[in-house]
Amino acid sequence: MAKKKQLGYEESLHKLEEILNRVEHEEVPIDQLTELVNESMELLKNCKSKLKGAETKVEEAFNDLED
Repeated sequence: MAKKKQLGYEESLHKLEEILNRVEHEEVPIDQLTELVNESMELLKNCKSKLKGAETKVEEAFNDLED
């Protein structure tokens, strides 16, 4: 099975906004809503991971300046 391409932060955020807009403005069947919630959770995890990675890199950069 092929591995899914890891989305960037901006791509994930954009997909989350699209899902939110769809849920807010369309009638989404409950089965599809469950799928959208699951997809949203994965996108949120990805965003959190990207932000944590960026935070770590910034902290490392500042720590290098102090040395």
